[in-house]
Parts: sequence; C-alpha cells; structure tokens
Amino acid sequence: MRAPGDIFEGTIEFDPGGDLQPLLKSAPPRWAVYLLADEHDRPVQLLCVRNLRASLKRRLEGHEPIGPSRRVDYRQIVRRIHYRRVDSAFEADVVYLEAARTLFPDSYQGMVGFRPAWFIHVNPQAEFPRYTKTIDLSAAEGMFIGPVEDKHAAARLIELVEDAFDLCRYYKILIEAPRGRACAYKEMGRCPAPCDGSISMQQYRAMIAESAAAIIDPAQAQRAGRLRMEQAAAALQFESAARIKAMLDRLGQLGTGAFRHARRLEDFRFVSLQRGPRDGTAKLFLVTPGSISEVAGLIAEPTQPADLLRHVLALAAGATERLTPGGIERIGLVSQHLFAAKNTNGVFVRLSQIDEKALARAFRDLRRQKAPEESETEGASRELEAM
Repeated sequence: MRAPGDIFEGTIEFDPGGDLQPLLKSAPPRWAVYLLADEHDRPVQLLCVRNLRASLKRRLEGHEPIGPSRRVDYRQIVRRIHYRRVDSAFEADVVYLEAARTLFPDSYQGMVGFRPAWFIHVNPQAEFPRYTKTIDLSAAEGMFIGPVEDKHAAARLIELVEDAFDLCRYYKILIEAPRGRACAYKEMGRCPAPCDGSISMQQYRAMIAESAAAIIDPAQAQRAGRLRMEQAAAALQFESAARIKAMLDRLGQLGTGAFRHARRLEDFRFVSLQRGPRDGTAKLFLVTPGSISEVAGLIAEPTQPADLLRHVLALAAGATERLTPGGIERIGLVSQHLFAAKNTNGVFVRLSQIDEKALARAFRDLRRQKAPEESETEGASRELEAM
C-alpha cells in the first residue's frame, strides 16, 4: 500500500502535549482532502472539508462525537495530518476517491458516496441481441452506450428505442426464433416478429445495429428519417410516412435530458476545466475511459492554445483502454459531475469537439460560473473512518 505521504502534498506533525495554535496557523483555511494518521502513520480518518483549519480545530481541541453515544479523543490517537489542497468539487472528489481506494481498500466501497455510472449494453452480433441496463462495464463483447442519468433513465432509454425501432419486447419469445409464437405487437404492426421467422435474425441484428447508431448519433438518424419520410410522402405512401414520423417523434428525445451524454464507452473522453487556486485561474483535467488526470494549470485564458491541445491529444492517444474496477469507479465519478448543475460544476467538453475556440469558450464559461462559498466552519462533505 502506498504511504500517505505519496498521496498528499503537505504533512503536519501533531504533539498532543504542545500548543495547538501553531499547528492551526500552518493549516490553510481552505478546501482540502486530508488524513488523520496515528504514530505509525496508519489511517484514522479521511475527510473532505471546506476549511481545513476549522476542521482540525474541531477535532483536535477535545472530544469529538462520532455517534449518538460514542465519542473519540483524537488527541490520544492522531500524531500526523496529511493534506492536499483542492479548488473544486470535481478535484476534491477525484482526490478523495483515489485516497480512499488506497488507504481503505477493504472498506471504502459503498462508503464514499459516489454513484455508479449507468449504461445500456447491446451486442448486435449476438445470436439473440437485446438491450440491457448495467453498471458493469467489463463485458468483452458488444457495446456500452452511456452514461445516462440513473437506472430509471437507462430503462426509459431501452423502452424508447424498442418503441422507435419496433424491436422485440419479449426476450423469452425471441430466443425461440424462428419457431416462436408471435405476441400482440406483431398484430399491431409494431414488431417484425423475428421470433416466428417473419424476418430473419440477420435482418433483426441489422435493426439492432441501426437503433444503436441512432442513440449514439441521434441527429444523423433524424436526418435520414426525415429524408425517408419525404420520399414516402412524395411516392404517396402516406401510411409509411406516418410511421416514420412517429419514429422521428420518439427519436427527438434522444440526445436530450437524461440521455444527453449517451455515447459509446470508448468515446467517454473529455477535457474538463475546473476552478484554480485564485479567481480567474483554472485547472485542466483529461478524462478518458477509466482515467482522470490533471494536465495543466491556467493562470489566464490560454494565449497559445494549440500547444496545450497538442499536449492533451498526445496524452489521450497514449491512454489505455483496459478498464479496471477502479477505472469503472472513475467513470461513475465523472458521470455524477456531468449530470450536476452546470453553473457550479466546471466545464466538460468532449475531446472530439475540442479545438482552440472551444477551449477559449470553456475558459470563459468557467469564469462566469458561481464561485464556491468560503466557509468559516469545517464544511465536511465526505469522511471515512478506520475505527
């Protein structure tokens, strides 16, 4: 296991018999992720707070309650404080997750408070393809599309696509193809019934592939659909044109709201600008599938953005695509911030859309966001106990 000193940037020694004031003066009254450790540098408590000085004062001045009937005297346990200054909620969450995973490997999961990222999965080449919602991104075959806002959004997305493309709703019947007994959707003209052999499974797989492409690029699917509708209307095939229009109405929901970030997992690549240590400054993070890295600090709007972008793209090109359990957790963390309030949560730009103008615009958008409020109190947002 990595030593705490390898994770944090600052260390403060604590003498329980000494004067607490010099220690408090050395602790910045700012946002930080920090660790209380014992005399052997073993983790005692990991916290994310808005005011490191106020938090240490609260915990080290005397008995601190940690439950309705339980109190702990940190002065008898703590001998060292490791900390790392952070400047945004995103950076705080990244640092906290990495520290929790390293320092509390057996207990951090389920206790750090980060929601998993929800995706939908489909393998158009499977014998009997179907959409499923999932947080497990480890499957080797098929494609993951997401993230979507939550599991309910994932279920709605599957239902939406099934309705738009008249896909099979009953998988237990589909796997009987071509000797299955068609359900009522065939009679309503809402399913081509691969189950009873009305179309081949090869044709049905092509429908699945087309539907997946529409989720990933709804604008292209809508353009193609409008063209087919116009052609059908021109040929006086009004019933066909009406069906296409109904499909387009459903497709109009794709790429919006809870589905606005739905792309292939391999395209989960972003440049994120987050607040820096002073007003008007920023930190640039690179997000790729399973990794988050701080790339640069910006003291002002970039004057040579091309050089910075070349550096970012080179780093992205060298990023590994193999997902570990920790990488899946990082995707969940980023997903949580993607769906958070835009006016306070930094700026995320897809790597495929980043250029000099987009980078400059992101920097200006960040400056217009509301700055986090300073705190005179601890402002603890996350904490993990070893006891």
